[in-house]
Amino acid sequence: MADWELWRVRTRVLAAFVVCVDALALAATIAVAVLVPVPLTGSARFAVLVVGMLVSAELSRSAERGRGETLLGPGFGTPWVFAGAVALPPVPAVVLAVVSGAHRWLRVRRRAPYRQVFEVAATALALLLAGRFLAVTVPVPPSSLGDVRLMGLLVVAAVVFTLVDAALTGVVRGYRQGVAGLLFDVAMVALGIALAWAVVDSPLVVPLLAAALVVLYRGGVGATPRAEPTADAGTGALTASAWWDAARVQPAPAYSVLVLDLDRFGDVNARHGRRVGDAVLWAIADALRDEVRSADLVGRSGGGEFAVFLPGTKPFDALAIAERIRLRVASTAVALKAPYGSPQFAWATVSVGVASRPADGDTADAVFAAAVKAVRRAKAGGRNRTVCAGGSSTQ
Repeated sequence: MADWELWRVRTRVLAAFVVCVDALALAATIAVAVLVPVPLTGSARFAVLVVGMLVSAELSRSAERGRGETLLGPGFGTPWVFAGAVALPPVPAVVLAVVSGAHRWLRVRRRAPYRQVFEVAATALALLLAGRFLAVTVPVPPSSLGDVRLMGLLVVAAVVFTLVDAALTGVVRGYRQGVAGLLFDVAMVALGIALAWAVVDSPLVVPLLAAALVVLYRGGVGATPRAEPTADAGTGALTASAWWDAARVQPAPAYSVLVLDLDRFGDVNARHGRRVGDAVLWAIADALRDEVRSADLVGRSGGGEFAVFLPGTKPFDALAIAERIRLRVASTAVALKAPYGSPQFAWATVSVGVASRPADGDTADAVFAAAVKAVRRAKAGGRNRTVCAGGSSTQ
């Protein structure tokens, strides 16, 4: 327990907040399970939502891997989870959220376990509150959701769900996101209202809504043109051009840049093969995303090199973040398929260069160049170490 990644978050207050949200979600679910009976009549709706969510999520898995984080925890599962809050009793709705989180963990992106559990807990609290609002305003479960008054109440419940989930997850992820991310969250919850209506009033419409959701999602509604992708296909990080476009327009008067270069990454590919090397790259990119804020920019410069832009971060704090990332990467392993059943793992270390504005340059190009020089010094000094452009280093 002492080695859990939860204890390596930015502050003790944040770690305590994560634990409190997890505990509150668990206690609320247990209380609801004891106080609210689960009728067997809702099993068909539950089955429709679970199957629809898992099938559509599988069909959209590649798009979900490349999508950046938004404020709502379930991502693509948001409309299905909210529909569960409306159409199901509280406990099955929470189970639906757990299934959504488990699918994201197993098939989409493996974040730090505490992050994954926290996002599910935040979503569970949001859907329990939204469901409680509907239970108070609509005491008798309706046989149809087509009434204008009920639709108005669903919109209010959607606002409750969105605000609670966004407020809780934003504490950990950060609240800064673009207009596209905000519109994505709103669109997902709005689709949840449509799915809830279909599940209750016309289940045969659910496959049509699911198909439309998959087509729109995979087509990248509101995304940049295909000719200029923003996400690197091999890691989910920003492409080099997208990273530079975002870094050069940052308004922060002070910021830091980390350049990370995997140590002897060619040996990993030579020893285990390209597929294992790609898995290691993806695991390291996930570790980077877990260790920085949502406002920070994580990009892949090429090969085994990554860059992180940290707005508003001073040199001392940037060095601490870089060292935390270096230790996290060194402990990140990818399981291999062993020929005789014995466990085998592949992993890599990184050398990190740190540079800051204004100490090491006035432009993003100058600061990045200083960070590149620092990472070269880290390589020359023995690898698996962090070096600041100003001269300090750690190992």
